[in-house]
Amino acid sequence: MLDLLKKVALINLTAALVVLALSQFFPFFATTRIVDFLFFVVIVIWVLAKLMWEGGVHSKTTRLDDPKADKVYKMVEGHDFDKDQQEHYRMNYHTGLVLFIAGLPAFIACFVLQFL
Repeated sequence: MLDLLKKVALINLTAALVVLALSQFFPFFATTRIVDFLFFVVIVIWVLAKLMWEGGVHSKTTRLDDPKADKVYKMVEGHDFDKDQQEHYRMNYHTGLVLFIAGLPAFIACFVLQFL
């Protein structure tokens, strides 16, 4: 749990620095309201979460229906490619979930400050 809190703090700090850097170069990100700043932080974090979260049937990245690749996979003995693929999906799902959770504090703060 402490490890997750450290990751959430680090991700939010990094996203805040990214938004500050973007505000120096793009006027769209230059904001004076904390609500807008937090919204941009949430967008940065959740866009990264979407990129990392490889869920669904359309995310086949390691083994495609390619006869040449299947031939090469059959030539390698003693290696379980399906196990590697499952581990790859598990790690991406975990990273995407951590990024989603990391965006929740900024989202909740943005939501609360908007209606205060």
